[in-house]
Amino acid sequence: MINNRKVIYIMAPLLLIVVLLIGGVMPYFLFYFFIAGLILPIIHNLVALKGLKGQVQLPKDSLYIGEQITIGYRIENRSLFYIPYLEVRSSIIRRLTGEVQEPEVTSLESKRELMRSQAVTLKRRGYYVLGDLEVVLRDVFRLFTFQKQIKSEAALMVYPEIISLSSFAISASQQLGELRVNDPAYEDKSRIASLRGYLEGDSMKRIHWKMTAKKGDLIVKNYENRGDTQVAIFIDNEITGFRGDVDRRLEDKVVDGALCVTNYCLEKNIDVTVETQADDQPVRIKGSKKTDIKPFLEAFALFKGDGQRSLKSIMTTRMETLGKGATVLIVTPSLNKENGALGIQLKMSNLNPLFMVITDNQSRTGVIDSQAKKMLKQEGVPLYLIDVKTNIKEYLEGDRNE
Repeated sequence: MINNRKVIYIMAPLLLIVVLLIGGVMPYFLFYFFIAGLILPIIHNLVALKGLKGQVQLPKDSLYIGEQITIGYRIENRSLFYIPYLEVRSSIIRRLTGEVQEPEVTSLESKRELMRSQAVTLKRRGYYVLGDLEVVLRDVFRLFTFQKQIKSEAALMVYPEIISLSSFAISASQQLGELRVNDPAYEDKSRIASLRGYLEGDSMKRIHWKMTAKKGDLIVKNYENRGDTQVAIFIDNEITGFRGDVDRRLEDKVVDGALCVTNYCLEKNIDVTVETQADDQPVRIKGSKKTDIKPFLEAFALFKGDGQRSLKSIMTTRMETLGKGATVLIVTPSLNKENGALGIQLKMSNLNPLFMVITDNQSRTGVIDSQAKKMLKQEGVPLYLIDVKTNIKEYLEGDRNE
């Protein structure tokens, strides 16, 4: 195949030498014709490039890991010129799935548009600024190349998958028992939260007899939870604990563990607080009902193992503000002596601590100190030791605390 650029590099100096040394009408004619042949493709491409407009098309609904969505883009040629060579480069698919997408090469007629779409399965939680489309134009002889960035503010928030738990046993807690809030032990009989119709299995003691007589149907009282029915979840994301995290597996499992307990609490109308950090900035989200889930999802979507402060420095200032009898869940990749001592301190402060320790045995990331583990077991502090490959729903719903 002839390299057109090499031909140009050879012809240009030869024609110039002929014109300068010989002169004459024909040499100048050939020289001017040659120059015009170079200038016209440049003008053609510049005009076409200016007339190119584009847009990225994304779904607007809330998105979750595992969902399949359609990503599309539209390139419009508003110029009067035909574009013989158009190459579209996009990093959108790679950002969302990790898969490399080959650029598309085509041509585009005047006043026509190019539309493409592709179905992708979302594999990673996070907030993705998808970046710009890059278009490359070349003339018909492939002599000149022009590039243009089509600016796009397109972004996607991909929420982590919500793992729904039917139960979550916290066996060491005397006040909260197994945190099954439909247990009458956790209800304040002096405060009625709501009324509802009778369901099979409801206790006769819960029936609101006055409302039953008025409505003609059995009406049942829902009581508010006791004041000590609250859960505080502290997520240890100190950067040192996530070194060597392969493909962010440790991060994702920490999110799964913390989110499923958070969701469980919200479904049971338990006051729950999640605390962690983003770099060196504190993050704190509170909720008490299912409709409060969105701020938690956003925080978990953005979660990274990039914290600058230790778990101890985060919790020291918060221990005194937690109500007595509250359950304190610590989610961490590092069960070291310092964190173990925090558990004992929480226990001595009339709180109910438990640990969810996330490790990746395959890549040997995560720390479980045997002495810290033994100390917590002796004090009756529940330990949930979870590998990144563990089915977290089966594990937490079962009686598997260490």
